[in-house]
Amino acid sequence: MAKLLVIQHLVHDHLHQLAGPIADAGFDIVTWCTFADPEPPAGSEDVDAIISMGGDDSAYDEAGIPWIRAERELLELALERGTAILGVCFGAQTLARAAGGRGFRAERREIGWTKVEFTEAAMDDPIGRALVGSPDVFQFHYDTFSLPDGAVLLGEADGMVQAYRLGDRAWGIQYHVEADPGLIYGWIGTYLDELLDNDADPVQIEVDTRRYWRQYRQVAWDVSEAFVKVALG
Repeated sequence: MAKLLVIQHLVHDHLHQLAGPIADAGFDIVTWCTFADPEPPAGSEDVDAIISMGGDDSAYDEAGIPWIRAERELLELALERGTAILGVCFGAQTLARAAGGRGFRAERREIGWTKVEFTEAAMDDPIGRALVGSPDVFQFHYDTFSLPDGAVLLGEADGMVQAYRLGDRAWGIQYHVEADPGLIYGWIGTYLDELLDNDADPVQIEVDTRRYWRQYRQVAWDVSEAFVKVALG
């Protein structure tokens, strides 16, 4: 049975909309909750696939948060071995750093529904073809990263990387492709003051969520199905 490692950095940000095709594929799921254990589970280097989810820490804060270095090193090894990898938000930033990119604070904060411009390369990419189904995407992050050498840009927004591929078995998606209405509404309630402090409009986020969630759900499903196919070879 193929084994999938899910790296979860927050109790409320797990696979969400990505989970269905993964369940159908019958993976043996191993979850590393970094907020509960700073070290990856035994055998994490021998899994067939890794999905690293979002988080509220900075992917470059290795000095202050020891598990960040452990995750980066795990992803470095996975890249060397050709393990299938999908990084989402914080996971995309950490994957980029594992491949030699640099993480840093963004000049602007992306919160709420925004538009992504996809490249021609995305049309010929298994994950990219799924992503282009929704140019309106849900964002919630303060950091960004430089594109590693050799990476293929799949999408960007005003000069900030939103999606990329490394080799033919690893992808990073800056935005929350996994987000469903429950997650988004929960974040509005949990982080309301933070949203207002950053000039994000919670009412508009709710309106946009009602407008886009069905299309977005299909994109997440298609992304997950494409990743499963790569992971299973």
